[in-house]
Amino acid sequence: MRAAGTRPRVLMVGPLPPPVGGMASVVENLVQALSEGVELRVINTVKTTAADRSLWQGIAAQLRLLGRLASACIAWRPAVVHIHTCSWLTFWRNGVDVLLARLLGRRVVLHIHGAQFHRFLGGLGGAQAWLARRLLRAAHRVVVLGKGWRGVLSAWADPARILVVPNGVPIGAQVQPSADGPFCVLCLANYEVRKGQEDLLRAVAALDAPRPVQVALLGFEAEPGRRQRLLDLAVGLGLDVDIPGPVIGADKEARLQAAHCFCLPSYDEGLPMSMLEAMAVGLPVVATRVGSIPEALHDGAEGLLFEPGDIAALSGHLARLIAAPETAAALGAAGRERLARDFSLAHSAQLLLDLYRSLAR
Repeated sequence: MRAAGTRPRVLMVGPLPPPVGGMASVVENLVQALSEGVELRVINTVKTTAADRSLWQGIAAQLRLLGRLASACIAWRPAVVHIHTCSWLTFWRNGVDVLLARLLGRRVVLHIHGAQFHRFLGGLGGAQAWLARRLLRAAHRVVVLGKGWRGVLSAWADPARILVVPNGVPIGAQVQPSADGPFCVLCLANYEVRKGQEDLLRAVAALDAPRPVQVALLGFEAEPGRRQRLLDLAVGLGLDVDIPGPVIGADKEARLQAAHCFCLPSYDEGLPMSMLEAMAVGLPVVATRVGSIPEALHDGAEGLLFEPGDIAALSGHLARLIAAPETAAALGAAGRERLARDFSLAHSAQLLLDLYRSLAR
């Protein structure tokens, strides 16, 4: 047993940037925020082999990761192994990590990400459903992003072991949008159908706005050909659209500071990091009622929400923000206050630190 006041050893298993993505951003943020409170080591699970790798090369790479996990558990003896996972094949692969860490006598935290995890679980039956329940119940704690996700997982894991830890981001400088030039709508989301960028373009095309509107779609091409289809649609609708691909670091911060509002028209989400980053700088947010988004934003007070696919409602929300800059500013300020209170990186890190200390005892 560790002496009171010592820093618990935590082995974190998950991806680090690059690539561009929510789970990698969460892991990177937590590594920085937790470094003073715990002794932390990370096994980076990002794919390092070539895209055209053979099956055997892929298997060898996964065996090497398992070997690193086993070696760390045996030689370093962490108090907690914190495993980040999401849907489909990733979950089954991380299930092996859970079982190996348990076999080696470690306490395990399984951190659920993935906007479509509910669809993944709902599609399981028979032996797969049985195995998924056993893997989830093998973890000492299951971390989820919001109360809604706790409800989803309660049928699969021990409800007493489920802990809500929302994603958190650092609080940024308050935006000061320009009153001149185009009204800029920023969307930070990978180029894929479920993100709903086509709905955003059609909603902007339906606007009868008193000033020009520009749309910036920033993201990684998760589905081949999706970026070009978005470009073709924008041209066909006669829109002013910028679709540059992924933007990170200082370039992303500059984009956030230059925008007038943030829009995320997704059909599935967990608790999107891009939305939290927009809230952190006081951008008014327009987003769909999916995942944990309604838990982070009260409609009409801290942002504007709509049902996925409701292009008319989205267009109406954008028109309201364009016509009433004071309303946009008030929504952005309220969202930033909410983030500072409930979704800051410091808040999320403290919840995990308390969890680690509890398990270490």
